[in-house]
Amino acid sequence: MATENFIGIMTGTSADSLDGCIVSFDKEFQLHESMSIDISENYKSLIEDSIKKGFKDISESNDLYEAEIALNNKSIELINNLLKNSNLNKSEISGVGFSGQTVFHTYQKSYQIGNPQTIADNSKIDVISDFRNFDIKNGGMGAPLIPKFHQYLFGSENSKKIIFNIGGIANGTYLDNKKIMLASDVGPGNCLMDLVATKRLDSNFDLNGETASKGKIIESVLKMLHASCVHLDYPRADDKQDYYKILNTNFDKYQTEDILRTLAEFTADKVCEFFNNCGSPEEVIFHGGGINNNFLMNLIEEKLKVQIKTSDFKIPAKFVESAAFAYLAFLRKGKLFSAKL
Repeated sequence: MATENFIGIMTGTSADSLDGCIVSFDKEFQLHESMSIDISENYKSLIEDSIKKGFKDISESNDLYEAEIALNNKSIELINNLLKNSNLNKSEISGVGFSGQTVFHTYQKSYQIGNPQTIADNSKIDVISDFRNFDIKNGGMGAPLIPKFHQYLFGSENSKKIIFNIGGIANGTYLDNKKIMLASDVGPGNCLMDLVATKRLDSNFDLNGETASKGKIIESVLKMLHASCVHLDYPRADDKQDYYKILNTNFDKYQTEDILRTLAEFTADKVCEFFNNCGSPEEVIFHGGGINNNFLMNLIEEKLKVQIKTSDFKIPAKFVESAAFAYLAFLRKGKLFSAKL
């Protein structure tokens, strides 16, 4: 029987790049090719501005419509580049797992821009997508979606571990042997820090957490942040719009470095809360864009009091999520959009 190869394409809540990979799962996990490309110079701002304004459909926002066209075109480009670099033909790809870009998410409905049918027709490869609504219709919360891949890739006998993904939103998967004991969003990952960096530093993020490292915690703000989440329990699926509402408070009187330092503390606290809730296992694995924030990662390690590591020993941390969506496509956990040949 021929190997089934799948392409996974992912742009996360941070909206900072488009990641893709070609993988297979038949006998054991194999990463055949991976690549990351920028979508467009203003893509992130188009998404963020639309979310802050509460838009929930491309029909409501020209910005979302423009962002969707850019995402479609870049997804097709990424598929073609992955195939070219891997020397695989389209006929050797069983499907493309396409995440789409989440604009809003509730337990009843999730909405992503990106048109899977357009991508299927142009790539001439079937696309599996709309994973979040598929999960909701089957009794789930629509997020997080990658715990099944965490279980597949990291589950092992006689071990307890947590795999954290720090993207725009942070989520965690607690594995006891090969069983998922708890999987949940845990709080803001990078989204609040990135929002401040965009406004104050004219940058998509605080590089290595350098600005945050120079600041002091604003205790009153940290207390307010924690109070805003006191009603949240596990498991849950977080919406970035809800976290943005937290920052509606006027921060003009505070220094940028102090705001970023406080938000880094908040993100680390929320990761630590989930860790403690799961019994503080000795093995903790991280992936997602947050691992590039050295200050944040050092802060988390200090709070957890265990040595943390990234997923690189199995797969480069940047491509865990794109591989996860390929795995969901392999499992047929989404809606099929057949290519018109």
